[in-house]
Order: sequence, then structure tokens, then C-alpha cells
Amino acid sequence: MRITYRFYLASILIGIIGGFVCVLFRYIIFHADNLRMILFNNNNISDFQRIINDKISFHTIFFIISKYLFLFILTVSILNIIQRLVRRFPTTSGSGLPQTKALLEKKMEYKSPIKNVVAKFSGGILSILSGLSFGREGSSVQMGSLIGFIIGKGLKVEEENHNYLIAAGAGAGISAAFTAPLASSILILESLKNDNTSDLKKLTLSTLLSGLCAGIIAYLFFPFNIYSSISIEKPELKDYQLLIIFMIMAVFFSILGKLFSNLFIFIKINYRKFQTKYDRRYLYLSAFILIIIFFYPSLVGGNQIFTIETIENNSHSLFSNFLILFTLATLTIISNATGFPGGLFIPLLSMGGLLGKIFCITLANYDIVSLSNTGYFVLIGMSVFFISVVRTPLTGFILISEMTGNYDLMFPTLVVGILTYIFTEILKVRPLDDILYDLMMKRRINTDSNYS
Repeated sequence: MRITYRFYLASILIGIIGGFVCVLFRYIIFHADNLRMILFNNNNISDFQRIINDKISFHTIFFIISKYLFLFILTVSILNIIQRLVRRFPTTSGSGLPQTKALLEKKMEYKSPIKNVVAKFSGGILSILSGLSFGREGSSVQMGSLIGFIIGKGLKVEEENHNYLIAAGAGAGISAAFTAPLASSILILESLKNDNTSDLKKLTLSTLLSGLCAGIIAYLFFPFNIYSSISIEKPELKDYQLLIIFMIMAVFFSILGKLFSNLFIFIKINYRKFQTKYDRRYLYLSAFILIIIFFYPSLVGGNQIFTIETIENNSHSLFSNFLILFTLATLTIISNATGFPGGLFIPLLSMGGLLGKIFCITLANYDIVSLSNTGYFVLIGMSVFFISVVRTPLTGFILISEMTGNYDLMFPTLVVGILTYIFTEILKVRPLDDILYDLMMKRRINTDSNYS
């Protein structure tokens, strides 16, 4: 294992620079989501609830109609801008891990990596700002990997170490997105280790160094953990009873993970068939987004506070929670089918949390557990659904532990996560990022050499 001071320096610089870029990206998205909530969810009451509950005047109705008409025009405009941006820089399309994997395997080349960072930054913000269901981590991964590529070249690090710095940049992006340096390193080890990054010690060292620096920067900007408010109450059951519940939960999430993956890929492959000469699909998509905002504003965009609202929401109706889940899953699948810049991890975590709540409500209806255990199952659900779709078990339970700051759930999450991984293996569920990588390479979007 040959490591020089340039390698250490480059890893640290990648963490610092990549951390600042990705934290700025996260900061803008955070305030954009907050602004949306202020405009469309005053005092936790949506515009729909205001109309139903209050006697509103004609002027108020006129204002609401004008607000949504303006938002519709703005959303259509933003979606068309993103489409132009992706056509100009096709390598910024979609998530970040498949592109990073292609870069590591030298199947993707960048004529102007700095321009691609800027394009991914602006495209990712616009995608989430428009209301599409994307996670901030997707753009962060690709921006981080490109920053690793640029710094490795700029510092003239040995050629044999370039790929490790690209992976380190991807890790810095994940760490900045979630304030989770350990999970970011584990994710890279689980997802991006290949023949070009075969030295495990070198890969671990580079990703930990960059991830730690990016995580520190993220913590300085986001010291408050929004998930710390989740009340976690363990069910008062015997160990063997919990184990039975964990096994049922693993089977439940494995089946749903396979169904989601299959539907996701089917829509992804066939989405282009819905294209029309005048791109009317963006009119329909904008209308769909506005309808969701009208009823449930926190469901669109970056899903930053959706999980918290899911737990705090006193609705224990299985129908209403399934309806919210169906809406979120539909928006997430369509958003990713567009090929616009954005990630899938945070929407998966949100869907997993909602599934955890549904699972808890179902058990409570049979007096097996109490509704006070909702937070317990929500957090486990977030981790397990992530594992069932992405197929990275270690990342799944470590990420939730770091995000929430609660390590009491590490053991039950590990148990359910491993069982889920085994069941999804039996069901032959492929990691979603691997499938997206194959689709990307099949469509031959592997170079921006024709663009300046």
C-alpha cells in the first residue's frame, strides 16, 4: 500500500472543499423547503384544511387560486430549465452513485468537470425546489466525486491513487448530506469497491479522512438533529416475541422492496414513451405536484421534515397513511424517471418511516404493541426499507444511528436488516444503483466530450 503525504493532503482537502460545496447545497435546499412550508402550511395547516375548516372570504379564495396559478407556471418553467440543463450536461442526469461508479471504472469521461459540478449543483437545487421527490445525497455524491477527481489531478497525486480520491469525494458528499462520516465510508465500501479500488485499507483511509472533514463542516452548519425529537419506546414484549415481529417485519419490507424496485425500473424504462412533441408531461407533472402541495406540502421536495410529521401526525388510519405512502412513492418514481439530477436515499428513508408507522398501527390494532411505540418502528422501518432496495445492510443501520444520534436501536435494526438482506437475496432483488448503472451504460450517456 503506497501512500504519500499528497494522498493524505488530497483526502483532507477533498473533505473540506467537497464538504463546503455539499453543505452549501444542503443549506439552500433546507431553507427552500422551509420557505415552501411557510407559504403553504401555515401553523401546520395546509391550504386544503384552511378552506375546509374556516369560513374564508372571496379575497382569500382569489389569493389562493392566484398563488397556485403562479406556482404552476413557475414549476413548469423550472422543469423545462432543468431539462435544458441535463441536455447540455447529460452526465449530470439522475443520481450520483452510478456516475461515480462509471468514473471509477473509466467508462465515463469529463471534459469540463468544474462545469459539471456547477451544473449538478444548480440542477439538483432546481429539481428539489420544483417539488420533485429527490434526496440531496444524490447530487452530493457526484459533486464530491468530481471534486475528488479535480483535486487528485491538481495536486498531481500518483495515478494509482486517483480512484481512491474519487471515492473519497463521494464519501464526503454523503457525509455532508447526512452528517454521517462513518456511514459515508461504509457506503463507499459496500457500493463502490471494485478492481480499481481494491486496496481496502487505502479506500477506508481516504473515505474516513474526507468524510470526517465534511462531517465536521456539516455539523457546524446543522448542529441540531431534527430526528432527536423522536420518542423511542421499546415494546413491552418478551425477546422471542420481538424476534417473531422482526421476522415478519423483514418479510414485509423485503416483499415491498422488491415490488418498489420492479415498479421503479419499469417506469424508468418506459417513461420516454410518454414524451410528446410539446412536452405536455411537464404540465401534468406540475399539476400533480401542486395537488400534493395543496393537501400535504411536506410531501414534496427534499422530504426534510416529512418523517417527523409522520410520527407527530395523530392520524392512525391505515387508509390515510397508505394513501400518503402511495402518493410519495408515485411522486418519487416519476421524479426519478425524468432523469433530472437528484438522489433516492432520502425518499426511501421517508417511505420506510411511513411503512414502519403502518406496521406499528397494524400491530396496535391487534393489541400486540402500543401506538406509543410508533417512533421505534418508524426508525427501524427507515433503515430496513433502505436495505431492501439499496442492498447495503451495514450502511442501513449505521446511517440511521448517526442521523438520529440514537444507538439504542442499533441491535434491533441490525437483526431486522440482516434478515431483510437474506430475504431480498432469496427474492433476487438487485441493488437499485446497480440496475440504474446498467441502464445508464445501456443508454450510452457516458461522456460530455461534445460539450464545452
